[in-house]
Amino acid sequence: MFTFSLSLLYLIVSTFANKVPPSPTSILQFTQTLDHFRFNDNKTFQQKVLIYDRFYKPNGPILLYFGNEGDIFDFYNNTGAMFEIAPKVNGLIVFLEHRYYGSTLPFGKESYTNENLIYLTIEQALADMALFITHKSTFLKVNGPVILFGGSYGGMLAAWFQVKYPHLVLGSLAASAPVDIYPGENKQQEFFDAGMYVYGKFGSPTCEQWIRTALAKVTTLGNSKAGKDVLIKQFNTCNSIQNDIDVDRLLLYINGALSTMAMVDYPFAANFVTPMPANPVAYACNLTNNLSNNSKDDLLMEGLNNVMNIFVNYTNQLQCHNISQELLSSTTSVRRLPSAATAFKGHSLGDINRPWNYQACSELILEPLTSNGDGFFVPSKDLVPKIEAACKKEFNVVTRPNWMRNSFGNGIEIVKSTHNIIFSDGEKDPWRVGGVPSNSKDIGDGSVIHILIEGGAHHQDLRFGSKEDPTTVTQAKKQELNIIMGWLEEYVRDTLVNK
Repeated sequence: MFTFSLSLLYLIVSTFANKVPPSPTSILQFTQTLDHFRFNDNKTFQQKVLIYDRFYKPNGPILLYFGNEGDIFDFYNNTGAMFEIAPKVNGLIVFLEHRYYGSTLPFGKESYTNENLIYLTIEQALADMALFITHKSTFLKVNGPVILFGGSYGGMLAAWFQVKYPHLVLGSLAASAPVDIYPGENKQQEFFDAGMYVYGKFGSPTCEQWIRTALAKVTTLGNSKAGKDVLIKQFNTCNSIQNDIDVDRLLLYINGALSTMAMVDYPFAANFVTPMPANPVAYACNLTNNLSNNSKDDLLMEGLNNVMNIFVNYTNQLQCHNISQELLSSTTSVRRLPSAATAFKGHSLGDINRPWNYQACSELILEPLTSNGDGFFVPSKDLVPKIEAACKKEFNVVTRPNWMRNSFGNGIEIVKSTHNIIFSDGEKDPWRVGGVPSNSKDIGDGSVIHILIEGGAHHQDLRFGSKEDPTTVTQAKKQELNIIMGWLEEYVRDTLVNK
């Protein structure tokens, strides 16, 4: 565990005051339909909407962010690119919160019961956006073309929206959107290697090597009582490690932290997801530069814990590591996620553990939440049945692993069936292995493109530009702006022709 003086802690927290956008000019509630696919029920709920209108001019576009798994204010504060683009296109900035996240809770405090979670589906979320857009002239009092923005899961939603509702939007910027990572594609090892690659290139080759060795030794140590005691001590787990499932949970916790820290390896201090220093991968590797493959087991475990803590515990907010929340179970073991009444609240995005893991259990089986609610990791094939067992016990749901691919298609199929989408991925982001093909422009009608940003982190192109950004990020942001402006120019020409 790290210890900090109060003055150092204050200094660390104060460094996270990165550039943030101006406050919304309006915070509204949109009356949303609870179930879009039944016709004998007209229940509704209130969906939060954030609006910034200082850049808007008549006939300008609507720049609409597709909210994802968290409080919409966190995405508002971390999507500065929209505030850079809006004044150049006279755009209205709008953020729509995702159902069951933030304060958009259809059943209030009862939203996370198993009975009420049944309305938390990707299809319902897409239909929410469709209904919202069709009411733009009455609710927003504007009628310009809509351009969707989204990062990570929000980017996936923006892309999938164009599969289902292509007539409602002009185009989308889907940043770091892994729309092609499904069971049966065998991308788990590729995902793991993509994360380790970041530690090797942006940390040091030695750092990557000893981390790989240490991860393998976690399993070996878990095979004996003495080894389990080492794991309990060095990782300061809140509960004892008694069996193979507990070892699996610890590994998922560690891997989730490592892959997510690689994913958000920004060149500036940030508190998106969790507080971290600038270049956290290099920071962690420098902290442990005394380690090698030949280090003793207890030192490797201590080092692995220190690296992991840069992500999950940089400000010393955790007393111990709670591996019991990992979404794994056997047919005989008992586990409990936070209940509906005491759902997890430590994540910077808000109360997301229970709703997101419900989504992982129902439609996104390779994307469970890990690492005390802060991380994500694509589990190995042998862990998937254990996740499914946990899903059955916790939510009483049976996963349909092929549903999303059947419903929306894989990366190539999405490219072929859509129009005007920018897919961007950062080199540092392990989720890029689930992105669309790099030659997307040659596969479809030429309007769907993929941009791989060398040295870029998870949807870094959606954040405000920073002097610490590599030139590749700056160039990608300019390319995205030029493409969006091209869409708008084409829209104006078509509108004039059709008058």
